[in-house]
Amino acid sequence: MKYINYIAASLILLFVPIYGLLIAVGAAIVLDTFTGIFKSVKLRGWSSVRSRILSNIISKMALYEICILFLFVIDKFVLNEFIVRWFGFDFMFTKICAILLIFIELVSIKENIEETFNVDIWKLLKKAFLRAKEIKTNVNDIA
Repeated sequence: MKYINYIAASLILLFVPIYGLLIAVGAAIVLDTFTGIFKSVKLRGWSSVRSRILSNIISKMALYEICILFLFVIDKFVLNEFIVRWFGFDFMFTKICAILLIFIELVSIKENIEETFNVDIWKLLKKAFLRAKEIKTNVNDIA
């Protein structure tokens, strides 16, 4: 039992440098899940929420997190020396993978919000930026 504790502690300490990436990817998955449930309830009612569909979240979370963990091990022990020499920062491929996974989740969140509220987020952002630019020019004219 003593050796199992040592092995578990060693594995935890091995993955300490990327705990922030793991939390960020997990948070993106949870946020996507909440927006998906909200969309489903808003459009089709509570009867559309099924435990079988929700169980896919567990496999998605495990797959994404294991992908990052394995890529981190490859990055740390094989590629990191070259990447640090050429680009100057650690664990480049692990970070790129985490960014891509978070981007996938953000696109899904955007689609859920657009379908739920029947709005186009890009048009709203464009309108907000144009309004901010107009306000800035008005403030500059006053000053």
